[in-house]
Amino acid sequence: MQPILSINDVCKVILSICHSAVQEQTSIPLRKLATDTSRSVASILEGTPVLPQLIAVHAATMFQCVALSESLSADDSIAHWANVIYDAWSKHPATITFITSGSTGNPTPQKLETALLWQEAQELQRTLLCERKRIVSTVPCHHVYGFLFTILLPNIAELPCVTPVPFPSRAFIRGLEAGDFVVSFPLFWNGLIKQDLPFSADIHGSTSTAPCSPKTMHNLLSLGIARISNIYGSSETGGLGYQHHPDSPLSLFAFWRRIRCDDIENSWIERVHPLNITQTAVAIPDHIEWLSPELFSVKGRKDKIVQVGGMNVSLLKTAECITNHPDVLDCAVRLMRLDEGNRLKAFVLPRSSEPDTAALRAELYQLCRAHLRPAERPKKITFGTQFPVNAMGKAKDWD
Repeated sequence: MQPILSINDVCKVILSICHSAVQEQTSIPLRKLATDTSRSVASILEGTPVLPQLIAVHAATMFQCVALSESLSADDSIAHWANVIYDAWSKHPATITFITSGSTGNPTPQKLETALLWQEAQELQRTLLCERKRIVSTVPCHHVYGFLFTILLPNIAELPCVTPVPFPSRAFIRGLEAGDFVVSFPLFWNGLIKQDLPFSADIHGSTSTAPCSPKTMHNLLSLGIARISNIYGSSETGGLGYQHHPDSPLSLFAFWRRIRCDDIENSWIERVHPLNITQTAVAIPDHIEWLSPELFSVKGRKDKIVQVGGMNVSLLKTAECITNHPDVLDCAVRLMRLDEGNRLKAFVLPRSSEPDTAALRAELYQLCRAHLRPAERPKKITFGTQFPVNAMGKAKDWD
């Protein structure tokens, strides 16, 4: 198979890895991050705690040449790194590895076939790009959503992809042009809604990476966006379906087909491989109502079962127990990271803006002791005013 990327695409990916790492560890304004690929990696990361070797390992892992990471010098340019990595990967360009986070928050490699990525980008062009002139990116291209929409999709559609400063501002809205397709995520769209500024005519957009509420989509439509497409899927599967209006059902992408329709507990689908290679069946990770073989709606998340001390534990059961307390607005529960322990932890949103956290924590521990088995009880409870999310509005781990 021929490579689906160019050296310039690999440059963009490496820069994206750099920028995301800097944003996670510093407060440097996005507008000050370098985009010149002739600069050395060391100069781009200068003044930050980000280690060039970590960038090298991430980039080399993504393109199946991790052994090369030790030979990549921080004094060399982004362009040089891209040339070296591309030269190694292009000899065997069948897969690309994306780094995603699971329920524990630990980085997990997800290797995807380039044939399937290209197939998905072709389907995105067919279903989403209606007479578009530009793609406007607000997402990092080293994650699968950004990679599909801002690297492969522009290549297939032969459209320019522009990357303004990804900050939800009035200047961002005023910079949009008729025929633009904005690739973004719910947190960013909600930031634009707060600007209370109408969109120019003929602007389309997409939203993914986290659930997008019908309210958000309706608000965007009321501000004049011509079409907003909600993409449903996961890091492990890629896109599963889409909807162009909040009141419409989701449409299954054409490269999936429903199977095992007699299973009332799970919704099974199978990837239609472009080379007719048999694929492993996938159970959609949510409760699904099928309206037809191609149309469906999501009725809620399935319970997440994890292992604690050799016992199966329901995260939902623990969260429900905590939210039964009258002073708790909402709660998220996760497994601790390996460096934290081997039990559960909870992040709690109190109803009060000024809660007595010491008293509330003691009451919650007592509540859990009364209603949950030892393995189901959180060992640590953290309080906050909102759940932790990353720069794309996706739920993330907390300390």
